[in-house]
Amino acid sequence: MTDEQPTTEPAAERSHELLKRVNEQVGSEYDLLSTTGKVGAGAAALGVAGTGTAAAGHADADYSDSEYEDTNQFGYGALTDVQIVKFALLLERLEATFYTEAVGGRLGEVDVESSAIAQQLANPSLRYATFQRLKQVRDHEQTHVEALEGVLEAVGSDPDFGSDVEFEFPYETVGEFYDLAQVFEDTGVAAYTTAAPAIDTEKYLASAVRIHAVEGRHASYLRTLNNPLPAGSAALNPFPRAFQLKLSVSDVVGRIEPFVVGADAEDIVGLLSMDESAVPDTASATFEDQSTDGSSVTVASAALPDGGFVAMHDSSLLDGNVAGSVIGVSEKYDAGTVMKVEVPLYSGVPGSDFDQSALQEDQTLIAMPHKDTNDNGTYDFITSGGEADGAYVQDGSAVVDDAEISVN
Repeated sequence: MTDEQPTTEPAAERSHELLKRVNEQVGSEYDLLSTTGKVGAGAAALGVAGTGTAAAGHADADYSDSEYEDTNQFGYGALTDVQIVKFALLLERLEATFYTEAVGGRLGEVDVESSAIAQQLANPSLRYATFQRLKQVRDHEQTHVEALEGVLEAVGSDPDFGSDVEFEFPYETVGEFYDLAQVFEDTGVAAYTTAAPAIDTEKYLASAVRIHAVEGRHASYLRTLNNPLPAGSAALNPFPRAFQLKLSVSDVVGRIEPFVVGADAEDIVGLLSMDESAVPDTASATFEDQSTDGSSVTVASAALPDGGFVAMHDSSLLDGNVAGSVIGVSEKYDAGTVMKVEVPLYSGVPGSDFDQSALQEDQTLIAMPHKDTNDNGTYDFITSGGEADGAYVQDGSAVVDDAEISVN
């Protein structure tokens, strides 16, 4: 049972239900510590067998230096130090986007300072500083993003990790905004707290601790605003306990999943665990049902052992119309696994002319990875009559995945 409670600030039912759901995902620290067999879903997806098993991917290396990592109770022991930095960066990108959108236009200064939350502050200098504090938090989160990008760049990892992830925040009022802000700050503090013991590299840990302290201040400030303490109130204290609650990998992923556009928990963990340097042995495509305005679709992931493209076919492919069914193609990718591949429809396909500019009705589409056989960076399958840039094949058949597309 959690001792977290929804805020007392009036807000729309949607925001309260969301806040209630994410708070219910977290047990007390004593509950977590007493569950000795618990392994986060995120860790399981990364290949961890269970408590007492060395983290997958490190069994052949002298990686773990503590029982904490080996028992892997919260899932962070299954991550390399760089993956933990990436996880932190994804959280910071979410927070930076959230606050930047808010003070950049979704919330006005007057709206914030005249809200019920601000009005509870009797001191005018505190009341009229609430919007400025949000701008300061925004600046902090943007700086955290830049700092973690610098850490990744310094070790030769991609500093743009997660930069193409889209977020969406379902709030309409100032009260709903503060509800979500409290969720994000509490989540960030708990994630840093729980991940820190699994970090081996001292400079990573030093960066994490410095960010963690500031996130804790953010969380306390927001809890003060969200949870006034009049006599007899059951509202939360900004610092209700002597020890910070811990969140497993799966807890954190579960909290941020509702705000990531077009991705579920498995996608988030897959993005986190993807080895940038590894070239897949076989081609694959993951194409999920989705809604679109008809101008493009998104393929969740594509494994391209030799690099190449992701072509989009309509269902006439099933009737043998191989070339004529191509209605879109992605940009050229190097060998590896790519996530969130955007494929424009009815444009940019060399050798094809279309009498429409967008998908006009709901239908099944088929994603097909193609090679760049002539290595010129251009999709030449149509112009070559099928001689160049053919599809990846496995067991005698083209590698494909289909999805139901709804046009909105």
